[in-house]
Amino acid sequence: MRFLACTSAVMLVTTLVVASGCNFVSEDPKTVAIRDQIVSRVPIEGAITLTELAKSIAAIESSDVEVESVRVTLVGRIFAGALEPWEPGKASFVLSELPAEGHGEGHDADNCPFCKRRAAKAPHGIVKFVDEKNEILSIDARKLLGVAKDDRVTVRGTAIADQFGSLVVTADQIYIAK
Repeated sequence: MRFLACTSAVMLVTTLVVASGCNFVSEDPKTVAIRDQIVSRVPIEGAITLTELAKSIAAIESSDVEVESVRVTLVGRIFAGALEPWEPGKASFVLSELPAEGHGEGHDADNCPFCKRRAAKAPHGIVKFVDEKNEILSIDARKLLGVAKDDRVTVRGTAIADQFGSLVVTADQIYIAK
């Protein structure tokens, strides 16, 4: 009788373990395919800062040359200050200038008065990933790209200053520094 009770208990535990292990949500193959296409596994070389891009665009706009967009590779961090950097449900986020380096080990740029002043004056950019119809992908950037607030990223795409002076980057590739 004990043997039968022990065998039944082992079978019940095994069934529960197997059942719980099969209780996962598989990822949408379309999301995986898009991610594989745009997320670079190796660093993207030749990146400039948002400040450098803003200066370039200002120089172009002050010349007689009419340019709609500029091909660019940018480095920055996903950050929007006290606000969330995401457009919920969309493959879009705010890209901010990287904090200044060189204040020493353990430096907290978000609470340093000098870095906070620099960040407040630095340009920000809106990064978006679009489909073939030039519409922002309807997959949350965090889910699609595996990114988080404060991640340091490099994006490649085309940039333009919109009518409000904001830098908008239509990106086709991203590298997430881990």
